[in-house]
Amino acid sequence: MGLNIQSRALKYGYANSRVKAMKGLLLDSGTYDEMIRVKTTDGMIELLQRTSYKGDFLGEGGDTGSQVVEIASAKNFSKTVRKILRFTPESDRPAVDALLRKWNILNMKTLIHAKQQGMSYREVKPYLFDIGGLSESDAERIMKAEGDELFNELKKTELGKEMLSVSTADFSKNMRDIFNNALKNMNTFLQAESIIDAYAYLFMDKGLSEVGGKEITSIRRIMKKEIDAKNILIVERLKKYQFGKEEIQKYLIRGGTLKPSFVEKLIDAPDRQLSLSLIKSRFRKLDVKENPRLVDLEMALEKALAAEKATAFHRTILSLGVILGFILLKETEMHNVRKVAKAKEFNIPEQEVRDMLVIV
Repeated sequence: MGLNIQSRALKYGYANSRVKAMKGLLLDSGTYDEMIRVKTTDGMIELLQRTSYKGDFLGEGGDTGSQVVEIASAKNFSKTVRKILRFTPESDRPAVDALLRKWNILNMKTLIHAKQQGMSYREVKPYLFDIGGLSESDAERIMKAEGDELFNELKKTELGKEMLSVSTADFSKNMRDIFNNALKNMNTFLQAESIIDAYAYLFMDKGLSEVGGKEITSIRRIMKKEIDAKNILIVERLKKYQFGKEEIQKYLIRGGTLKPSFVEKLIDAPDRQLSLSLIKSRFRKLDVKENPRLVDLEMALEKALAAEKATAFHRTILSLGVILGFILLKETEMHNVRKVAKAKEFNIPEQEVRDMLVIV
């Protein structure tokens, strides 16, 4: 039985008021416009130092340009989430921890990417999020592992143990072979990433389902829609490179809402315009031009999802939904900041950069 209004006020009043105040510190459209208009990344950093990002740019002497912004934005996001965790009601920590699994698994993907590029742990460490629970010793061992040792090191981590314990995931049986070959073959590497993504969403959904409640149902629905968007992009991207139907199926992330029949129609669609009509049946508020480029479709899906995240935050009061919704909004901000910085390196026109951003 749900809490009455008085009980909800006692449980969530302080936490929700703190989060609402933090919402006021999110970057607004005026700040984004200033960042876009300055010509250099250094100028952008100077502007960010006047915001809640002040102090996040220290200690990055060896990095330049957008790298500095990427590292600082990860610091800022992690710092914000740690602050939220301090005032989240103890009984709701499992739900927040479930949402944070995404960052633990993102760290694992970052380490595997870094290994493939021959980077050292020292080089990749600044890019990791220190909120997911992957310990420094685990990360160092993963980076030192060679060949078949990689899978063995991954399964020793807390995350790896959990991944292998999920008996409901019927793809776990071939996980060892995929990870063992991940660094030797790019196709297999992409498949390994899809499996890691699948586990991320599986764990998030499992943790959120154990909490329950109307607001949590809304957050879980958004997570499933994220999976749908990723799967749509996977299909369209692999079709571009002429992957066969059976091959494409191997890369899809499980746990979304797309039925097999829908996925088959999407794979069989002969052109982007027909694909788009199918996609709009799942994302009815998708705002994209006819016959879009893949990058335009990706931006449109991201914006459609961001609108749902904003709704999850604004429609709830005195609930865990406010806390979880804000974490999703902060994630969107981080992605925006990184896009602006990267755009400066490639001299992308100002209006194109504005079109790339997701303002909620």
